[in-house]
Amino acid sequence: MNTRITVNGLMNTGEATIKDSHIGPVFAASQAPQAHPSRTGCDIGVITVTPTETWSVRQTLELSPADADFHVGDRFARIAATQAARQGEVSAAGAARKLVDRFAPKVLVLVGIGGAIDPELSIGDVVVATTIVCYDLHKETPAGVQYRGHSWEAPAEYGCSINEFFAVRGEPAAFPGFVARAGMIGSGNAVIASATSPVRDYLRSFNDKILAVDMESDGLGQFCHQAGTQGWAVVRGISDRADEQKNDDHQVVAARNAAVVLRDLIPYLVR
Repeated sequence: MNTRITVNGLMNTGEATIKDSHIGPVFAASQAPQAHPSRTGCDIGVITVTPTETWSVRQTLELSPADADFHVGDRFARIAATQAARQGEVSAAGAARKLVDRFAPKVLVLVGIGGAIDPELSIGDVVVATTIVCYDLHKETPAGVQYRGHSWEAPAEYGCSINEFFAVRGEPAAFPGFVARAGMIGSGNAVIASATSPVRDYLRSFNDKILAVDMESDGLGQFCHQAGTQGWAVVRGISDRADEQKNDDHQVVAARNAAVVLRDLIPYLVR
């Protein structure tokens, strides 16, 4: 069926077709996008990486297609979302650049799935981070690999906003069927799928508040650091334990829970 969709203030009216996929209905453009609008401000720019993450964000935040690159909505705040071209920090930084160039969001949020390295996390739990620790930099010596991590920290305003959320909701914050915890994210271009990976040991020795790992947060941190005062946060639903049992079985639940937590965070991120 054809559906005419209008989102006030952020997009032009266009035609879209709704069709089914393995994770539910998805939007596919039924005609060429209209002319690219001029740069428009928004409150939150959301970055996802996988189709599952993208679907969860669009559904939970009630977003509609603006064109081939962006979905937008104003149900909870003025939100624009885009999916990175592929996994990894370079693509995440590129998606951040697209959002800033087009919509100038006040805060960028990377939303999706991650692997737990903290044993207290359960599948489906969510980690909210304003500190990222990168594990890619290293030196190879005859005695072994020496990791040279570095960290990115969001502007204090957004760290305080996340702290206020957990002060109000409790730490951990209880949601139906899962909890959200504040902590740090370890990030690098290597997939971690071993309980004995030296990267896990390094990250926990770097800071015991590193709860989970992903492949994109470092790209967001680098971009926002170079941008100066750009606000940011990372929201990761736990889909696996970054060990030998790593698989895709729980990605839908983890992505959905991350999107739900972001929705509840919005009043704290947008003042």
